Amino acid sequence: MKRYLLLALIAGAAQAANTDSSTLSVAPHQQDLKNVRKEIDSLKKDLAQKQTVQKEAQSAIKESEQAITQTRQALATLEQKQNRSEQQLADLRAQIEKSRKSLAEVRGRVGQMLVRQYKNGQHDAMKLMLNASDPNQSARDLTYYQHIARAEQQLVQQLIDQQKKLETLSAQLEQELAQLNSLSNRKSQEKTELEQDKTQQVQQLNKVAGEIKQGQSKLTQLQEDEKRLGNLIAQINREIQRRKAEAARKAAEARKAKLAAAREAARKENERRRKLAEQAKKQGKPVPEEAKKQVVVKEEPAQKVDDVADDSAAGRAFASLQGKLKMPVAGQIAGSFGKMRREGTTWKGIFIRTANGQAVHSVADGTVVYADELRGFGKAVIIDHGGNYMTVYTGLSVIGKSSGSSVKAGETLGNTGALDNGDAGLYFEIRHLGRPLNPQAWAR
Repeated sequence: MKRYLLLALIAGAAQAANTDSSTLSVAPHQQDLKNVRKEIDSLKKDLAQKQTVQKEAQSAIKESEQAITQTRQALATLEQKQNRSEQQLADLRAQIEKSRKSLAEVRGRVGQMLVRQYKNGQHDAMKLMLNASDPNQSARDLTYYQHIARAEQQLVQQLIDQQKKLETLSAQLEQELAQLNSLSNRKSQEKTELEQDKTQQVQQLNKVAGEIKQGQSKLTQLQEDEKRLGNLIAQINREIQRRKAEAARKAAEARKAKLAAAREAARKENERRRKLAEQAKKQGKPVPEEAKKQVVVKEEPAQKVDDVADDSAAGRAFASLQGKLKMPVAGQIAGSFGKMRREGTTWKGIFIRTANGQAVHSVADGTVVYADELRGFGKAVIIDHGGNYMTVYTGLSVIGKSSGSSVKAGETLGNTGALDNGDAGLYFEIRHLGRPLNPQAWAR
């Protein structure tokens, strides 16, 4: 909506450029330009903030991806540990089952032996001794029989101890496996949360990226509007200056024509009076009073300069000062641009008559490129303002700046004195690409 309004204003202003100079003004469009620039500045700040948020979001996403990668690696390591623990637990359980079977078998044999011993008592041993043909062999057999019984009892005890150890190890592995499962669940939950955070950050990043894209598009449009509006204001300014210059030229021509007509009328009247006086003398009559006086045409009083250059133009491009320029010194304009000089040449600037010793001020920022005597003009200072614009100040009594020094608008360059022909005051020129411009067309 703002864009359409701005375009309408520009179109209206372009149409207004063709209207009468009395209604032509850049003030409202300068306010429009000011508003557009304000909106551009605001949009640039908003874009800078969003770009900061975008960088933070990108950094956060990168950190989330690193955290997710680390969590995945941790989960893979935990899974490997779980697999190893589960395999070890399965092996232990197989060993426990095998040990239980072995223990059951051994306990079965020992139980059978004990039952037989209980039923037969010492009869088996006596029977071995009585039936044996060799008493020594019988003793050996009995001892061997006792050893077997003790060995089987020891085996039973070993199997019981082994089974207890295996069951302890199994319990430890089951506990470790439970801890691994718990840690794995926590890591999985952490991974899920990280992925959710990353999804939100990506959504936020996409949103900010979209807003930045829209803002940049809007900024481009506003900058184009600013350029068009600036060009329009410049066009209107040029038209205003052209009309002012044209009006000044016509007024000057009208004054010149009026003065010429008055002089011609005065010449005719003086001629009539001269003839009247001659006729009275020839007739021996007294000369009439009117014939004794000459008609004198008075010229219009010189234009005054009251508004002297100050620091209000500091930091501004010289071209932007057209129609707003303040003169370097106060006084009366005794020589206007394009008018004839006593020497027969024309003024390429303006001559401001003023008392000696008045401060001469730079009309804009720039660099002093000449500060010395200038033949025909006395002491002079020339300033380069950039953009191929230069200003010339001559007829100085004192030069306060040296060549190469930088000056600001309103800064004192020296004091007024006189030109080489003795005219007291300051001669001031504006030049662009070496071509002289009318300073009064630049004045406010």
